[in-house]
Amino acid sequence: MGRFWHSSILPWLVIIVGLLLSTITAWKSNQWITETEQIRFENASMHIQSLIKKELSISIQLISSTAAFIKSSADVTREEWQQFATAANLNQELLGFRAIGYAPLVRDTERTAHENNIRKDGFSDYTVTQKEILSQNMFPVTYLEPLTELNKKAFGFDLASEEIRRNAIYDAFSRAKPTLSHKVELVTDESNGFFIFSPIYQSIEIPSTIEDRLKNAKGIVYLLLDTKKLFQGILDSNYIKVDFEIYDGNTPLLENKLYDSASHIHNSRLSSYQLLDMYGKPWLIHFKAIEVLDIGLNRYIPFIQLCVGVIFSMILGAWIYALQHTRQKAYRLAEEKTKQLSQSETAIRSIFQTMQEGIVVINKDGTILECNLAAQEMLQVNASELIGSVNRNPKWNVIHEDGTAFSIEDRPSCKALRTGEIQSNIIMGIERKDGSFIWVNTNAQPLFSDDFSEITSVLATFSDITAYRKSKLELERYLEIIDHNVIISNTDINGIITEASEAFCKISGYSKEELIGEKHNIIRHIDIPSSLYKSMWSILKKGLPWTGEIKNKRKDGSVYWVEAIITPQYDEKKSLIGYMAIRHNITDKKRAEELSITDRLTGLYNRLKLDELFAYNLHVAKRHHLTFSIILLDIDNFKLVNDTYGHQVGDSLLQEIAHILKTNVRLEDAVGRWGGEEFLLLLPSSDLTSATMLAEKLRGLIEATVFLYVGHCTASFGVSSYHEKDHEKDMIARADAALYRAKSNGRNWVETELPL
Repeated sequence: MGRFWHSSILPWLVIIVGLLLSTITAWKSNQWITETEQIRFENASMHIQSLIKKELSISIQLISSTAAFIKSSADVTREEWQQFATAANLNQELLGFRAIGYAPLVRDTERTAHENNIRKDGFSDYTVTQKEILSQNMFPVTYLEPLTELNKKAFGFDLASEEIRRNAIYDAFSRAKPTLSHKVELVTDESNGFFIFSPIYQSIEIPSTIEDRLKNAKGIVYLLLDTKKLFQGILDSNYIKVDFEIYDGNTPLLENKLYDSASHIHNSRLSSYQLLDMYGKPWLIHFKAIEVLDIGLNRYIPFIQLCVGVIFSMILGAWIYALQHTRQKAYRLAEEKTKQLSQSETAIRSIFQTMQEGIVVINKDGTILECNLAAQEMLQVNASELIGSVNRNPKWNVIHEDGTAFSIEDRPSCKALRTGEIQSNIIMGIERKDGSFIWVNTNAQPLFSDDFSEITSVLATFSDITAYRKSKLELERYLEIIDHNVIISNTDINGIITEASEAFCKISGYSKEELIGEKHNIIRHIDIPSSLYKSMWSILKKGLPWTGEIKNKRKDGSVYWVEAIITPQYDEKKSLIGYMAIRHNITDKKRAEELSITDRLTGLYNRLKLDELFAYNLHVAKRHHLTFSIILLDIDNFKLVNDTYGHQVGDSLLQEIAHILKTNVRLEDAVGRWGGEEFLLLLPSSDLTSATMLAEKLRGLIEATVFLYVGHCTASFGVSSYHEKDHEKDMIARADAALYRAKSNGRNWVETELPL
């Protein structure tokens, strides 16, 4: 038996048996569906036949009762006819009902009398109309219900004047029974229908022979039915999934078709024909259907069963085949994996021993189980001293960075065992045998049992950061020195201060809290022109460093000067993130420079600086063809002030006038003491008119000022402007001449140069 299960024939046997069973099951399922569907189709066809017969039977009963009503009275009035039709409730009782009517037999000789009688009933336009044949015996429609606008077209129509109706009338009299007509096109519209005619004889008894019946005819009662409404009503009132076609006659010709419930179905899967005798007329009914069972996709169950069976058989055979051939392969694979596992263990152990990080494995009792060579070298112990020792042993002196001792519970391995949480980047100092400390960055990873129900051990790794820590401490000391001694600030790309050194705070008088979040406008001095900052930002936005001297204002209002280097700062993606400014205090240097170029008494530029600025402005005016003017002024009667009040009052007057001049000129203008009581104003980009207006303004200010000791005082002004090929002495000479004329004109006066 064991040899059979391992035989190569078994998979093929399973597949063949599975295919056979699947095919039989699918065939039987399909056979059952086909037989059930055929039975349902035949039953539905019989049901439709019975419904048609039932509905026509109701119509026959109605027309027979109507004929009896007409026959029961020698002269039925129109009012009695309407009451009878209303009581029959024809629209509700009959499907497809179009009209019911009575047509008496009128001979050709009686036609005029008949028309006159009907006109007397109120139908003044009544006339007997005919379609095809002018017959000697006419059956004009005399009574008609419902007498709608549509049916009025048939009122007075001679039924015997149309062949199909005439033949049906004669058949009815011949059979002495209600008789159906062939398919007719209704006079009132373009739809199809058929008539049911019931004969009325003059005698009470029905004549025995056909000839006597035709001679004894009195009139005909008819019922007109619309085929579409009749048969559609039958389908709508019954849930039937079988469609049908009805042909007038015994052959399925298109011109004989009375009704088709599904004209779109041409190739039906289920089909049958049934010939019926319908009250003297043969009807051929063609039953058709695509499906009669509400099974939807279940129709494909046999095919699905076959496919599933085939697939299942193939899978089962393949599975058995795989089982047969995997046993030996599994043994070979197990042997190979065992060998690989052994090799992997050797490789892992080699990696474990050669790793630069120290590694120890500690069980839940705190006993060290494993250690690598790096751990032994860092701790200056051998493996025998480490393995088996307890890490909770107080001999292992472990300290924090601040020098305090680690408690046993706070050591990373103990904490990982106790909490089950990973301990990361714990910096600790471990004392070695020689008394030195090694600083390590430690991580402790708890290791769990296979079902994660408990912690079995901890894997602790540590790296030597002794040298790094030493460098870090030295760097921190250097940074502290820089912070206290170098004026540094960082800003974002919008110039908002983000960092400030202590040296910056010290020289500016602001705290870090006051500086951070502000712009450098907080220390900007009014003497620094906006053009300097525009130039600086233009250079920085190009990604270039800017170097220059800046005059700043402390919190207390005092002034200090710095030499600044501002450089753009970028992140690792080379995107601009801000700017760094490193400054050097040059206040003492600037004070020395200021003393060398200013007049000690007035604080204005001295003669030496004025000469330098005069030459520069003259050069700019020549090169760029710009305007340039100067004002030379002299205090009136200054010698009298010195003689009357003394030189100290004279010095005070000079200082007050210097203040007026300095505070009423532009930043780009230069004001200096030219000598004694004379002052010189250099006005770049000013023509003679503008300079004259400024001189007049200054004259008025001096005249209006009440000075501290002397009260009122005046000054005289001479104004000259640059002309092509001018030198300094030329402009000074013209201004001095104008000043002389101002003095000659009574002082407290402004004179301009004479035209050249």
